[in-house]
Amino acid sequence: MRGILLLLLLVCHGVWAKYYGKFIGRMETLQHGVSGIVYAATEDSLYLVNFTYDGSGPDAFFWAGSTPEPDAAGEILADENGRRERLRRYNHENVVIKLDKPIRNYRYLAVYCRRYEVNFGWVRIPHDFEPPAPQDLGFLSGGHGIAADPVVLLDSRTVQLTNFHYDGGAPDAHFLVGRGEVSGASGIIIADEKGSLGKLGRYAGQNVTLSLHQGASWDQYEWLSIYCIKASQDFAHIRIPDKLSVPLAQEVTPYFGKLLGNLNTGIHGVGGKLYVASADTLVLQDFTYDGMGPDAHFLIGTTDKADGSGTVIDNQADSATPLSAYSKSTFELKLPAGKKITDYRWFSVYCKKAQTSFAHVDIPSNVDYPRPAIVAAHISGAHNTRAEAIVVHDKRTLVLKNFYYDGSAPDAFFLAGKGESPRADGTKIPDETGRVRKLAGYVNATVRLTLPGNLTVDDIDWFAVYCITYTETFIQAKVPKGLNVPPNIKLLLKESSMQAKQRPGDFANCEAIIPNRIQVGWHLQTDTITFHVRAQTVPGQWTAFGVSGVKERSAMVGADVAVIFVRRDHSHVSVSDYYLSSKAQCSSNGGVCPDTRVGGTEDLQLVSARYENGVVDVIYSRKLATADSNDKIIAPTGRVAVVAAQGPTNMDQPDTVLYHTMVVTRDDTFLQFNRNAERHCPPLAPVLPAPAEGRAVFGGRNIWKNFNVTTFRAQIGPTGGSRGYEKVTGQSGWGISWWINEELIPVLHVERGKTYTFVVEGGLDPSNSARYHPFYITDSSKGGGSKEDPAVLGKPGHLLLAGVVLDSENKVDVSNGTGRYCEWQHKTVDMSDESDTWESFKQTLRLQCDSGQPGTFTWTPDKDTPRLVYYQCFTHYYLGWKIVVTDPEEAEQAMQPMESAASPVLLSHLLLFSLAYLMSFC
Repeated sequence: MRGILLLLLLVCHGVWAKYYGKFIGRMETLQHGVSGIVYAATEDSLYLVNFTYDGSGPDAFFWAGSTPEPDAAGEILADENGRRERLRRYNHENVVIKLDKPIRNYRYLAVYCRRYEVNFGWVRIPHDFEPPAPQDLGFLSGGHGIAADPVVLLDSRTVQLTNFHYDGGAPDAHFLVGRGEVSGASGIIIADEKGSLGKLGRYAGQNVTLSLHQGASWDQYEWLSIYCIKASQDFAHIRIPDKLSVPLAQEVTPYFGKLLGNLNTGIHGVGGKLYVASADTLVLQDFTYDGMGPDAHFLIGTTDKADGSGTVIDNQADSATPLSAYSKSTFELKLPAGKKITDYRWFSVYCKKAQTSFAHVDIPSNVDYPRPAIVAAHISGAHNTRAEAIVVHDKRTLVLKNFYYDGSAPDAFFLAGKGESPRADGTKIPDETGRVRKLAGYVNATVRLTLPGNLTVDDIDWFAVYCITYTETFIQAKVPKGLNVPPNIKLLLKESSMQAKQRPGDFANCEAIIPNRIQVGWHLQTDTITFHVRAQTVPGQWTAFGVSGVKERSAMVGADVAVIFVRRDHSHVSVSDYYLSSKAQCSSNGGVCPDTRVGGTEDLQLVSARYENGVVDVIYSRKLATADSNDKIIAPTGRVAVVAAQGPTNMDQPDTVLYHTMVVTRDDTFLQFNRNAERHCPPLAPVLPAPAEGRAVFGGRNIWKNFNVTTFRAQIGPTGGSRGYEKVTGQSGWGISWWINEELIPVLHVERGKTYTFVVEGGLDPSNSARYHPFYITDSSKGGGSKEDPAVLGKPGHLLLAGVVLDSENKVDVSNGTGRYCEWQHKTVDMSDESDTWESFKQTLRLQCDSGQPGTFTWTPDKDTPRLVYYQCFTHYYLGWKIVVTDPEEAEQAMQPMESAASPVLLSHLLLFSLAYLMSFC
């Protein structure tokens, strides 16, 4: 009901402008594109909205002073990360600036160049400006003894009912907020002071503090009521002023431990915050890096400054390989075994090859890192209840050590709550199995309990084993405020949908929006939804998914979508919030535009993004209802029409969306986000985009390094006739050849220091030579190592690099290079000469596999690996082709004409045809 009421409220009354605080003014633009709107968020902080600055000033800072206009007498203000450093580039960003003194001590805020004493842009703060402060709304009184004296808006999300009375006698009374007429039909229930949405109990003069949900503010509502739902009766209400001047509520941020510092430097786009979560664990929050450094790692060291002597910390992929690109990813990092944070002096994103620290954080020698805390010891009570200790293990976890209880009380529970002592209305804590139920007996047990929902130890004053019927406390522990305990990292990352390594199966719901091409999983929370989009694509393409422009059907025009880009140059993945006002490219008149280009805001929170084996994998979240008028409200109940599509990006402007290809939702597609868990998403095949039609040659296509393919599946197939193996290699084929990832002898491009997986399906039975093809990597251009003199195997010209290798006794071991037999067979006869295109030839084949398992091995090219090697068959000559080995810093070679994107003329014809064809669908 709550979600339905929220939806009704928003639809009936429109979407509001977000509250940023008390308006001060617009910044006057003088130089370097400085602009933005400035609000007083609190008495000592400013909120800059849509702030823009080109970042090119040599010595520019946020600057404030008490003189009428900016001058050298002013002072530097810390930026949004608490750093007093030269300002970076800002592009329509929202930024909170903390002042050193109350705002009434300042007459201006500026972007000021200290070196040349130049004002780039500023806003004047009136001398009589009154900062935001709590607002007294007056008295509340009504039926059932309701009274409050007075009602005060504390900030944009919080109201206090002072000395609140209510007799508790109504059958279904709640706190309601809404707009328009005071009624249950136009209001929504908000939680009471304990976070409960249940009916209100009795109040006798308490000070009751109520909070709206995260992201909401009181300017979105017109009244607060104590309202009986069953009787449809307003007992008492108070009106919310049209214009607020209260402080902006501070958004609740996840707790990741003790902040060590910020990594924001601008070098290779490095950014993020570093926390120490426990003695041996760090957390990187919102880590960003462009992936372009040749040999960058996470390093931690003991010297006075960051240098190459540090120890490499495995990245989030549990690998010590050079860092790839990251975009606002949050993840944990483990210190080397047996080490503590106090053993180190600094943490760095360090490029070994360039001997340069891209960014670093100093680690204080006396850092007080979070650690578990004992809150009770050697306690005992009725029913033989006792525990050696109650430990706050982390913010979400309690541990009872050596716990005993005889299990005979009628309704004993683990309970936690606020106040001086345990009470029956406390929160029931699930037992160690995750269930809330009457406690069974325990004997010398170690019991680990996870606090439910968003509850943390900061929200409770006590924990108890408590019998509700007899209101008796068996044992209890007081929970002090401000405990320096670790975060529950895994639970935190999972519940806030910020786990960068999240797998498809972690989303209980998933649907194939476009079969075999685009899949969408989701997780619905109270006011937020998290999406997991997976799609087959190639660098230089975009993939879009979102809410339809029309409620009743799938329509692109008017749609609110997330657009996922995979860049051509280094396969970097990014996600942007788009509004499709028309089918035209984005311009001043609208079209296919980012929300930020058409007066809106970026409301997508990127969790993780990667591109591997031809599949883009992105997790992002957004509010069900945002403050952006371009964003669709996502209904938590009922059917929601959605759209999806793919298409090319502009080669010169890689973040510009061109018209979609034939991959688009043609049938009306609906999702119900609150349904019971169902997954209908089969694995997407890890294949590359189909080769261009009309090619003269079958096979030999480059699998470029920037496709980020790390898994290769090797199967047997035909040679492709005169346009296949022979045309590519210049050698006569044996009648069969290796097919890699469903392609005929492609050229593989690999990188030194990176690990690759080969899945082999070339046969297991050595007695059947025609179906036995051990796969191996060698420097021999013809392969067939079994036919060579054994004395030369393993030596230059006949190296055994992987797959087939020499064992410790210098004997040939083929076990890793063999697996079940799979072959691409002709459905009838060889049609390669009759087939005009690669695709038409492939359609004349079918894949046949024996039962059993494939063979698997990994290979990591190192500094000694030749620049050109080959994948081959150990028992036959000339079945495979080239592997090009490059260093990490080497740029990808220019693609051959057959590999390049379509010509502009061909592309324009394709887009015109697509537009004409699709007008009838959208």
